[in-house]
Amino acid sequence: MLVVLFFLTFIFSINLDARESAIEAVDKKNLRVCADPSNLPFSNENGEGFENDIAKLIGDRFNIPVVYEFFPQVIGYVRNTLNKKKCDIIIGITAGNELVLNTIPYMRWSYGMVFLKNSGIEVDRPNHPQLADLSIGVQAGTPPTFVLQRYNLMGKVRPYQLTFDPRKAVIGESMIEDLIDGLVDIVFMSGPIAVYYLEKKGYDKSKYTFIPLETTDQGWGRMDYYTTMGVRDGETDWKKKLNRFIKENQKDIDKILLKHKIPTLTLKPGKRKKKDSTTDALIKGRAPVQ
Repeated sequence: MLVVLFFLTFIFSINLDARESAIEAVDKKNLRVCADPSNLPFSNENGEGFENDIAKLIGDRFNIPVVYEFFPQVIGYVRNTLNKKKCDIIIGITAGNELVLNTIPYMRWSYGMVFLKNSGIEVDRPNHPQLADLSIGVQAGTPPTFVLQRYNLMGKVRPYQLTFDPRKAVIGESMIEDLIDGLVDIVFMSGPIAVYYLEKKGYDKSKYTFIPLETTDQGWGRMDYYTTMGVRDGETDWKKKLNRFIKENQKDIDKILLKHKIPTLTLKPGKRKKKDSTTDALIKGRAPVQ
């Protein structure tokens, strides 16, 4: 009996030490942020992305300076930053990503259809008959391909390569350039990325139409996603602190998203529970962040 009690006490002390070490891994004097150095509209090393602004808001509320650990969001991103304890928070990561402990969501966005106004296009849904007469741009391997397959439109598609390294090719920008140049009539792509590159090319909301694709029961899979913050597994106290921050500062976060013209959907109660390590790959057109 004494042996059993000793063993249980030993196991409990190990678990407690592990939990305490996880908590202690969070820097109390600095907000150490994991971020991509060149991934607008999300983040860059010049602090121009909306995630940079959210990080600054957290630092201001916690009264600590923000410092960055920059690493491109390619294979090994989480492993080489957050898990190596070089930083303590990923500002934007999809809910359900199994590589991190997710906070509550602060944003919901979607893929959508984008076309230029005054183009004669009247499409308002993915099964609109006019799509059969249009040239459609879509990035291979991203969720909209399921929509196009569902309505037998793959024969009208101009495919764009699935890019594993954003430093080598910015596919989102190429898609918008081709839309502007008339090489495609309509593109199916991430709302935040589409709007960022349209604005960059001098096209404001008066010159384009963006129609979000929300997840439905039409058999085309998930099209809208929740964005959370990510921390290391086991750091539940840090997660709870960030959850309180999000709840208390959601209106200020919304103002940041509005400032950066990020198209968002209503943040519905509840969030996706199923874990999926490939989600970030699908939504960003990259290899899974690991």
